[in-house]
This record gives sequence, structure tokens and C-alpha cells, in this order.
Amino acid sequence: MIRKPLRPVLGVLLAGTLAVTAACAGNSNDATGTGGSGSGTEPRYGQTMTVAYKSDPKTFDPAVCYDATCWNNMRMMYDRLYDYVGDTMEIEAQAAADMPTVSQDGLTYTVKLRSGMTFTDGKPVTAGDVVYSFDRILDPATKSPVASFWTGVKGAADYAKNTSTPLAGITAVDDSTVQIQLTAPNSAFKYVLAMPHASIIEKDSATKPIGSGPFVLDHFTPGAEIVVNRNTKYWDSPKPYVDKVVEKLGVDPHVQLLELQKGQIDLMGDPIPAADYLQVSNDASLKAQTKTIVKPSTYYVTMNTQMKPFDNPKVREAVSYAFDRSFLLKLVAGQGEVANEYLPKGITGYTSDKLVHDQDIAKAKQLLTEAGYPNGFETTMYSWNTDPWTALLPQLQQDLGKIGIKVDAQPIQQSAFFELAATPNKAPMTLTFWVADYPDGSDFYQALLSCASAVPGAQNYSFYCNKDVDNLVNQALAASTVDEANKLYTQATQKMLADNPVVPLYYGSKTEVFGKTVGGYHSQPIWGWDMTNYWKTNGTASR
Repeated sequence: MIRKPLRPVLGVLLAGTLAVTAACAGNSNDATGTGGSGSGTEPRYGQTMTVAYKSDPKTFDPAVCYDATCWNNMRMMYDRLYDYVGDTMEIEAQAAADMPTVSQDGLTYTVKLRSGMTFTDGKPVTAGDVVYSFDRILDPATKSPVASFWTGVKGAADYAKNTSTPLAGITAVDDSTVQIQLTAPNSAFKYVLAMPHASIIEKDSATKPIGSGPFVLDHFTPGAEIVVNRNTKYWDSPKPYVDKVVEKLGVDPHVQLLELQKGQIDLMGDPIPAADYLQVSNDASLKAQTKTIVKPSTYYVTMNTQMKPFDNPKVREAVSYAFDRSFLLKLVAGQGEVANEYLPKGITGYTSDKLVHDQDIAKAKQLLTEAGYPNGFETTMYSWNTDPWTALLPQLQQDLGKIGIKVDAQPIQQSAFFELAATPNKAPMTLTFWVADYPDGSDFYQALLSCASAVPGAQNYSFYCNKDVDNLVNQALAASTVDEANKLYTQATQKMLADNPVVPLYYGSKTEVFGKTVGGYHSQPIWGWDMTNYWKTNGTASR
């Protein structure tokens, strides 16, 4: 069920938004967050939206996708049973006809599909397609990074061992009804059904996924561009409003910003570089095109607990005393807040208690000596090759150097980073982050620090496994009240941070700038963009 007390907290966070949407002064978003610009709040039709990214997508397979470029394309090309509303963290039915019917014991979810939906090849969307899409997530051959979110489905463990037998917990009751059975109550499961990985693809189309979304892939030229066209048969007509989205690839974020200011692109696929942030925020001509929101996100360092010397708890504890968080924030122009624990504000499970260590060079050196490394050691840390990572990585390298750890800093392309960090014994350390998939602490634990996610291809870059922590998270998911869940998550975080598989650094905020002719623009705390609901203000009044 929805934990209603959480909503006001998220509202306070999102209300901290510096924003005036769209290009013509005097126009602003309507109450739903989908207001327009230039031509007021009335959508316009046609035209091309042009965006740019630094990196190519790793895949278009929703069961595997986790890089930023792929993430936005998942929302354009596919539908899910549920999706997020405007600029909120509330979900509504999308491919489903309504919200799920949940049994009294919280174990069985029954979902009716929206009638009349078709894939882009004209075939109807059926419950069998939903079952196929969800089964693939739990199939070890898929190597889905989010399989850990689904391990609570009945029969998941048996299916992982033998996929030749049907997955007991996900079935098609009839062509328009899906039933999902869990082994324990999970108050966050409806959010799992709204994740991009839960996108519905046509049965047996995994090698070239076919979706039912608002756009259809025209072509992908690696290193050059992705082009998607409006799905003229989309069930939610007249959406999408634009006829085409052109996605330029291999464009440096600094260049993206310049091109946006010149009107050559409409949206940036990467964050504004830290070096450009003050210029953007102080530019009066960009004020109406600028939006800053607090995203529930944690930026942190991982240490691979299965690789020497990070298999030594004292080494990991030493690293936890190495970093000056306040100085790191200065490097990203103050876009965020120093982390006091692992979970960010606005998430069920967050505590205001300070659970992290301040920088203490002497303490760190002492711990390294006790661990058998009085002269330190050499290691490698990986990150993305874009801001803010390229601004933060050299400072982390310096901080670790102060305690005797010599770091080879390696910024690499997003898709390469995900593959390398998720491969056992490849990445001793990483600098990474996590934006909430949904407003519950289980999201940060099940994907990043659970035993189920300590497998190749997942997001647990520490390859950390502590069954006591897993049990506390599962108890929190079954808790009857938010207060009870918060206490259990705090216990889980205390126990996890005592092991130091990760070092939380700061909670992030994001400033976005969009083109003068972009209408209906709003930020999405979970997704990057909401392209279905954006339009070009120079479009036509009707189709």
C-alpha cells in the first residue's frame, strides 16, 4: 500500500525547486506539472525534438537497461503496467486498466490490462506478453541487473535453477489478466512494476524488443544518433505531441550546453558540467529555461569486498575516514548536501542520525597499519567520464593518497562502466550514485547491497552480502507502519555501514536547462524525461 506519510516529505523536497518553465516570460507550469511554454499550456503538434548525450546506450533491452541514454529510450519505446505522474512520485495505471487488486494477506497481485493496446507491429498486447517480459528478468541468462527486486516472487529461486519449467508466481489468468504471487508482503512492489525493467515487450522478441510505447525506433547508428518516430497507433492519442526525437550521441556536455543555447538541440542528456553551473544559474536569459530539483539520490564510493585488500574490513573502515565531504560538494558547485547516512532524504528508512565518519587521516592510517598495510597500497577506481565524476575523481584520489592509498583513477564511458563494475574481480573501487527508482529504502538495498544482487551483471559493485541486513530490509517491507519501517531500515544501515562496503558522500540535486521552444517541460524525479508530454511551441495547433 502507499505509505501516505511519505508524500508530504517528498512534496517538501520537490517544492524546493527553482523553476519557471518554458521560454516566454510570464508562462508557468500548471498544477499537474505539464504546463507549456511560449504558447501557454495548450500542447502543440508535430516538429522534431533534438537531444544530445555523451554516451551510447548499452542496450535497448528493458530487462538489462540501466544507463542514462537507455533509460530515457525505455520510456519512449515501451509501456509498463504503471508509470509516474508528471513531476511527482505518484504512480498511475498505464498498460494496466487500474491499480492492482491486492489480496488481504498482501501476497497476490491481480492486474487487468488496458483493452485495445497493440504493439508497434499491430499485434495485441496480452497477459502472455507481460508474463514473458517479467520471466526474462528472473532468467539468469538475461543477466538483468534488477533480478534482486523480483526474488520475492513465488518460485523465483526454482526458476533461476531451471528455466525450462514455468515460473510459478507470474501467470496469465486469461489474455487480459496477470496474477503475481509473492512469498512475503512487499509494500514497495507496485513501484517495481513501474520500473523501466518492467516494460512490456512482445513475446519472443528479446533479440529485437518490440514495444507498445509512444515512440518506435527508426534507427540507431552507434556513436552518431538514435532516431525514434511517433507511434501513430499509440493508445493514448493524440500523445505523443512531437513527430520525431533525434538523439545525437558522443556530444560532450559542455558542447551540449552551447548547442542548447544556440537552439541546435532542445534538451541535454547529461548534467550541466560543474564548471558551467554558476554561469547557467546566474544567466538571466536562461532563468525561464532552468529548473533545479532535489532528487532522492546518494553519491558514494564502493569497495569490492571480494577483492584484496578490500576483503579486509579494517581496510574498508580506513577508507571510510578518508574523504572530506564538504570539499567534494564545492567541486560540484554545492549541488547537493553532505550525506549523514546511506539512504537519502525523502525515502522511507532515512534517519537524521549521523551514521558516517568524518575525515580523520590519522585514524585511517592507524587502521591501515592494523590491517597490515602501514605503507598503504595501490588500487584502481572507476567512474563515468562525464561531470560530476571527472570533477570528483581527482579529489578522491588526493584524499586517499593522504592515507597512503595510491589510486589509478579511470573515468570511462557509462556503458563500459556498468559492464566492468558488474563483473566479479574487475573493479576494486568505483565512484557511482543511485537515484531512487521509488521512494522506499528497499530500492537502495535490494539493487545495490543485497545477497541476491551480489552476482555478475547486477548493481552490487561491492559484491556485498550480509543476510542479517537482508532480513532487516525484508522486515521493513512487511512493516505495518512507516515508523516501524524506518526503525528497521535504520538498523539495516547501521549494520551495513559497520561493514563499510560503501562510503556515502553526498545527496544530489540536479539543475536542468531546456530549449526555448520546448513546451510542457517538467522534471521527473524517477525518470529523466517525460517526452510523451513535451511539445515544440512552434508546432501546429492540431493534427
